[in-house]
Amino acid sequence: MSGGGESAPAPAAKPVATSPVDPVEELAKKIYIELSALIHSQMDGKPKPEHKKVVELTFRLSEAFQAGNLEFNTAARARADAKARASVDVSKIEIDFGAISSKK
Repeated sequence: MSGGGESAPAPAAKPVATSPVDPVEELAKKIYIELSALIHSQMDGKPKPEHKKVVELTFRLSEAFQAGNLEFNTAARARADAKARASVDVSKIEIDFGAISSKK
């Protein structure tokens, strides 16, 4: 019997599937947090807008930013163009199964 105190290695953690990130949603979330903090830090006694209206505004701002970013930011436009060129349109792929089966 060995009393070395060694324990079995911990099982490897399984990779967790992550959902795709929506850049508009991520930007809208950041804008919402900042805008809400600004709105609710005002102590002027004026009524505050409904949360739903603030959410709508943040999504509109986020979408406008994304569109403007591609229009005016040359680096963002280059990345989008490179991504479009790197993608494969599987609808244009033609496979000749007759040629494959005749090579036996």
